[in-house]
Amino acid sequence: MNRRTLFGIVTMATWWIAGTTSTGQQQTGQITGAQFDVVSIKPHKYDPAAGSGMRTGPDGTFMMTSQSIWSIIAYASPVPVAPREILGLPEWARTEGYDIIAKPAPGSKPTREQRAEMMRNMLIERMKVAGHIEEQERTVFSLVVARSDGRLGPQLKKSTVPCTPTSPPDAAPQTRPSQSIQCGMRMGAGTIEATGITLDGLVPSLGGLAGGQVTNRTGLDGAYDLTLRFSAPRLNPDPSAPADEAPQFVTALQEQLGLKLVPQKAMVKIFVVDHIERPTPD
Repeated sequence: MNRRTLFGIVTMATWWIAGTTSTGQQQTGQITGAQFDVVSIKPHKYDPAAGSGMRTGPDGTFMMTSQSIWSIIAYASPVPVAPREILGLPEWARTEGYDIIAKPAPGSKPTREQRAEMMRNMLIERMKVAGHIEEQERTVFSLVVARSDGRLGPQLKKSTVPCTPTSPPDAAPQTRPSQSIQCGMRMGAGTIEATGITLDGLVPSLGGLAGGQVTNRTGLDGAYDLTLRFSAPRLNPDPSAPADEAPQFVTALQEQLGLKLVPQKAMVKIFVVDHIERPTPD
């Protein structure tokens, strides 16, 4: 395990990009700011029966089980980027599973911003991540109300559950065992369920299904409850498997929620990984 001070400022030989020049050259920086007190990283061969996922505990402890480094590499970017907008990762970073337990100093209660900084510093220190930002043209989407009269679909309703305002999640929502969900969101194969979530909080999780960055342009304020069921994409479809009768994602979005995606071209920030090393198990 690795132990260090939560808010220590540390100068190390490893570095990450703090920005780019007009020519796109890397600018090196130092590991500074909030860091985990204890970090344990171990390889974990993926076992579908055992499941996988990640979560952050109330004290700020980050726990990841049998997930790829690709799942968290976005934290290494100096600007917010979606996981699909990350280039240059080697194959092992996408296919090899790891378990990570990263604990902040006892009683420190790190903020959301500090937790993100701690994740970034962990990646830089343990995996020697370095990279740079580029802008490339991509197809992006605006989420809008589908009907001209503003009527919403039957599965999207104003929430009556008393929740605090919902912010975009720290990481992509993970599949969890079936159970009642309150004041949050759960995603599974072909399902999205949420209670007390804003549309701004929903759109970061739609990009993978839409095929590009999604921005909320619905004009809908406040929190909503929703259930969306659609045909889950299959990487290796089995011809003998029964047909999935659920509608495609875009169709389900319009029929069930009364929302639709409007595509357009835009320049999008891309995080290009120039260097990464397998973490040393501890």
